[in-house]
Amino acid sequence: MTRRLDRGGGALALLLILAACGSPPAAPAPAITPQRALDIRYRVAIPEPSSHYLQVELGIAGLSVDSIDLQMPVWSPGRYARMDFARNVQRFEATASGGRAIPVVRRSGSLWRLTTRGDSVIAIRYRVFANNLSGTFTVADADHVNWNGGSIFMYVVGHKSDPVRLAVVPPEGWQVLNGASTDLEQRDFAFPNYDILIDTPTEIAPRIAVDSFTVDGRVYRLMIHLAGGDAGQRTRFDRDVEKLVRYENTIVGPPPIERYTFLFHIGFPGGDGMEHLASTQIINHLAWSDTAVILPGIGTAAHEYVHVWNVKRIRPAALGPFDYTTEQYEPSLWVAEGWTQYYGEIALVRTGIEDRAAYYRALESLIAYNSTLPARRWVSARDASFLAPFWDGAASPMRTDIDESFISYYPKGAALALLLDLEIRARSNGARSLDNALRNLKKRSWDAPSASYYLQGHGYTEQDVEAAVSEAAGVDLHPWFDKYVGGTEELPFADALALVGLRLTVHGTGADRTFSVEEAADATPAQKRLRDSWLAGTTSAGDNAR
Repeated sequence: MTRRLDRGGGALALLLILAACGSPPAAPAPAITPQRALDIRYRVAIPEPSSHYLQVELGIAGLSVDSIDLQMPVWSPGRYARMDFARNVQRFEATASGGRAIPVVRRSGSLWRLTTRGDSVIAIRYRVFANNLSGTFTVADADHVNWNGGSIFMYVVGHKSDPVRLAVVPPEGWQVLNGASTDLEQRDFAFPNYDILIDTPTEIAPRIAVDSFTVDGRVYRLMIHLAGGDAGQRTRFDRDVEKLVRYENTIVGPPPIERYTFLFHIGFPGGDGMEHLASTQIINHLAWSDTAVILPGIGTAAHEYVHVWNVKRIRPAALGPFDYTTEQYEPSLWVAEGWTQYYGEIALVRTGIEDRAAYYRALESLIAYNSTLPARRWVSARDASFLAPFWDGAASPMRTDIDESFISYYPKGAALALLLDLEIRARSNGARSLDNALRNLKKRSWDAPSASYYLQGHGYTEQDVEAAVSEAAGVDLHPWFDKYVGGTEELPFADALALVGLRLTVHGTGADRTFSVEEAADATPAQKRLRDSWLAGTTSAGDNAR
């Protein structure tokens, strides 16, 4: 039976929020915040998880205006389609001190305007229906609660940059874990701004099992939520994740964080992976077994941890700070997701988790997709990136011919990353690689002067990408970008693979073609050396040269 949520007085609700969150956070520098910072505090309670409802309270103090707007995000970073999370918001109410109701007008499906009439302190309460375990939505059930902040937290318009506090009220005896928590009993959190709050997915459960290891002075925590037993594979799983972290920290460098948290859900329906600044959410529907060549969750972890730099810190211009009022169209997801896809796949062979033969088979699939999909002939990598809100998790209200309309920026970007990595290695005689291009892009974005409150640095443009790659290659690659990134010419897989002594063979004709990749018997010693360093993730300048 679903229990009706307590709808007590607003003044009491606000007092509970303020008491739970402790002392007010310090206001940010006036030069960064366009308006005087407010005291903003969230409180989330889950009185009955099996009801699928979360009770959210928002306390705001320090107001000096006659009205404020509250916005629910319509999309969430990492999933680019419009989601309209407000459809699951129910029983919204706002009160001032003393419990007086504040007039509320819904200005759009996701925007509420509150007439505060000079009240300096107000409280907002609403509940959220939550029944989707994913990297975007939220679930509450008898097993656990797992939220993604964009789907449950509104923000005060004009005050996304203000510090916020969060109090979590779990069911009695349940534990809490997220990328900001220092232990499983922590209930109160402080965040420098709203963007970081919703970039911190949270798991709440009767018992949370956490393994950990340390790499490069950072602590890595693995929450492994298993549906069923571990088949004796937990130690192997932990070891493989550690291998991935050790290698991927050499691409750009160890991330500027003290700890990183993997939130794994293994054996649960669905499948997803979502990147965050200090954590990731990973869901895989397959159970572990002692016969699995690669344990479920490892492939996604290989991809998601690359994002700790590529997309979360080295980021396209539209991806931080974020405009949550409408879906975002931008041309660089072929780098943000495509390069990440490339690194995640080749990481498995570079760490020894899979062998070369398995990676060659993965290349065959990548080549087949990029060589036979009809849309490749007129949808460029930039166009595919720009069209992400149409296809990345979006509902389709009408029939579409997706194979003619869209080529995924994941495999298209991964293919371009492969070609660029081999091109840079060949041009530099093995001294540089795609790693150098990504490090150059870091200098142009993350290491650049800060442009907003969100994080250090600023987002990059397509011109920055081209310049960073050209610098690594030692030659102006603008013609290459025109042909293969902005254009739709067939990708030169055979020529690129030949640089490292691999032979690409095409079988059949037309859309039914298949492809095979094998080591060429007549490969020169120089080609073999380049192939070995490429598959090992090293260069002649040194394994960790940065």
